[in-house]
Amino acid sequence: MNTRTRAIASFFSVAMAAMLLGAVVTSQIQSPPMALAKPADPAPQAAAARPSGALTFDTFRDIARRQTPGVVNISTKRLAKRARTREPFGGDDLFERFFGPQGEGDRTQRNLGSGFVVDKDGYILTNRHVIDGADTIQVRLSNEKTYEAKLVGKDTRTDVAVVKIDAKEPLTVLPMGDSDKAEVGEWVVAIGSPFNLGGSVTVGVVSFKGRGLTLGVRGTTVDMIQTDAAINPGNSGGPLLNTAGEVIGINTLIFTQGVAQSSGVGFAVPINVARDILPQLREKGKVARGWLGISIQAVTEDLAKTYKLAEAKGASVGDVTPGSPADKAGVQPDDVIVGVDGRKVQDNSDLTNYVASRAPGTTVKLDLIRKGANKTISVTLGTFPEEAERTDEEESGRTQLGMTIHDLTPSLAERLELPRGTRGVVITDIEAGGAAEDATPQPLQRGDVIVSVNGAPVESVSTFEAEIQKARKESGVARLRVRRNGGHQLHVLRLP
Repeated sequence: MNTRTRAIASFFSVAMAAMLLGAVVTSQIQSPPMALAKPADPAPQAAAARPSGALTFDTFRDIARRQTPGVVNISTKRLAKRARTREPFGGDDLFERFFGPQGEGDRTQRNLGSGFVVDKDGYILTNRHVIDGADTIQVRLSNEKTYEAKLVGKDTRTDVAVVKIDAKEPLTVLPMGDSDKAEVGEWVVAIGSPFNLGGSVTVGVVSFKGRGLTLGVRGTTVDMIQTDAAINPGNSGGPLLNTAGEVIGINTLIFTQGVAQSSGVGFAVPINVARDILPQLREKGKVARGWLGISIQAVTEDLAKTYKLAEAKGASVGDVTPGSPADKAGVQPDDVIVGVDGRKVQDNSDLTNYVASRAPGTTVKLDLIRKGANKTISVTLGTFPEEAERTDEEESGRTQLGMTIHDLTPSLAERLELPRGTRGVVITDIEAGGAAEDATPQPLQRGDVIVSVNGAPVESVSTFEAEIQKARKESGVARLRVRRNGGHQLHVLRLP
């Protein structure tokens, strides 16, 4: 075969390969025939574009057209009353998480997020952290109309909230899909208001399913959907949709280093989690869950060896809350729970999620291993405490002597990671020029726990006030024993 013949043969080979490749590609992604194309009917209920997985050149465009009207922008305002402080509480974000940032004087805090309509009566799903603590909530629709919204309910554990508007026009309701059926690698669409840019659409895939993350209550996790669809500040509360245009998740948070913007690692609360609690949020404003009152961890290979278990499955009990349902039933630290109500427990999340799905007052049977022996214990579940919500006692902090103090309740002590049994009152704010700032040999600080006054134990704000009143009459000064940074210090407070 001469050179010219070989060149011709090569040309026809390349052409044939290109034709075959084109046939394969167009068999997977096809543009619909023009004869089938028709405008979408305007309807209050947003229609699913097509069965999930049937991807075409127009899939994402169609989803944006149909579903964007059902996505809303949420803005909130809150008047924060804060006294000026001399220095922050050791830069500890944990403390600010519960009592807010320090600042100078009253100021308005604003927050932005997204949400989506779940029924024609104006109920909207969003994230709890978008609306938490807000004095006013405004919802802006895609047609730029704005409505005042009222908070219907919120759930700390899952970071889900429901608000409601009384709209004067029909609303576009987004259909909810089945997040359990979502698969890794599946295309997804995020719609929301990143940086207050409403109606923004981004596309990505499901990167991982079941990524256990703690959202609002320490010691509990939610199995999140991970995605690389761009999620930024302002996207929180917006929908994550499959290619059928169904909501499979609520965009909630991102992982990033440095600048708070998308790095391709975003997370959404599975819509099945939100759907399960939606009736309670609408009817009661909160979610009542079953509660054992134990601290648990997954049984690793190494732990399994120490317990002489055949496989690394189950939940190891690290601690039991005194007076809790588990404590009353006889559950002990170092027990390994391997089953509940006849189901095998795979790990700690498996047990936590099952118990949380049961109503308070339900009796469950725990199969456990204690010192190599099998035991079965029946436990009547209590009500899961919403630990990230401030109790009435914690809200009733009183300001005196240039500081704001709160009762140190067991739940607050746990949230601030203080040792079990710590008693006293916690300082949540310091006023400039007050007696607390002038204490010797060092000023008192935000986050200090006052455990005694002149040697008398402090159990509450009331006992603190009583001891201060006694000291004022006796000498005009008070010796405070204060827990700070894991140790104890003595401070002297001059009493005006």
